[in-house]
Amino acid sequence: MWVHVTAGDKKIELPSTPVLARIHDARAVQFWDDERAISRVMDAELPYDTLRSVAEIDSAHKAVAWDCVALYRAGRRWDERFPVPDWSGRPVWEVADSALVQLQRLERAVSPDTTR
Repeated sequence: MWVHVTAGDKKIELPSTPVLARIHDARAVQFWDDERAISRVMDAELPYDTLRSVAEIDSAHKAVAWDCVALYRAGRRWDERFPVPDWSGRPVWEVADSALVQLQRLERAVSPDTTR
């Protein structure tokens, strides 16, 4: 999810193709959230400890999910409430290695119910 967060971000209208190309995994989904709608939903629906792992508080005292990784097991759906990630962390540069380990763990996991 791409959002404006820092003052420098405001100068960028949309992420460029080279920036989007940094994420090579075909399973990854990237989208633009100019209004921070997903952050508002996450703030309202995620447990506090999970929210802390994907968001920080901005100058308006609102949770803003950014520079984070959220991993979900295959088949996880967003039905009535925002799904709690199976693993999450931030900032990306700091948790990248752990995220790869967790992604491999999720790929190996066999879950009888992959729709929750």
